Amino acid sequence: MTRIGATTVRLGVVLFVAGCSFPSLSKTPTVRFRGEAVDPVGDTASVADQRVARPADLVYARVEITDAAVRFTARFAPGSLDSATTGVAFLLDTDLDPGTGQRDPGIGVDYLVRLHAGPLRGATLARAVTDANCATPGVPCRYEPVDHTDIVISKDEMETLIPRSAFTKIERLNFRAIAYANLDGGRQTRTSDNMPNLPAQFVMVR
Repeated sequence: MTRIGATTVRLGVVLFVAGCSFPSLSKTPTVRFRGEAVDPVGDTASVADQRVARPADLVYARVEITDAAVRFTARFAPGSLDSATTGVAFLLDTDLDPGTGQRDPGIGVDYLVRLHAGPLRGATLARAVTDANCATPGVPCRYEPVDHTDIVISKDEMETLIPRSAFTKIERLNFRAIAYANLDGGRQTRTSDNMPNLPAQFVMVR
């Protein structure tokens, strides 16, 4: 009986020590690069469309890069995120060269990440590409989807996580965020807010 009891005690110690090692496996991934910005409440554009009852009003955006993934977060003024139509696009200048990618004020967009609350919920990663129909040879004029991910929506926030491997290269970058409404099943969009507001050109991720 004594020997069995000693064995039980030793086994309990082993399980206790092993159990103590599990929390280290669930630690939050280290953020290697991060950029965020805030935007004034109430600065939405006039979308001039009666179908947009609640223009999306961006108040915060963030991009975080870990070893394994890139997290995109957009937050809206209370009540302005419409789960049926709201979308937000992150325009990414991943090589920090405004002369490459699709042209946008101050940046050359190499990748586009879209988060859709509706009508089809999810996120899309697309890269800027050239083809025979581009007006200027060698200059990207469209985006080609390369990955799709799920999104998480809270009351006033949209967020997605995209594998870092989906990008050719992503470390330090510049970005803009644009909120819009999806109309006609997503075939049309109406811009409602820009972050940052012009003349500011981009948010840095460093």
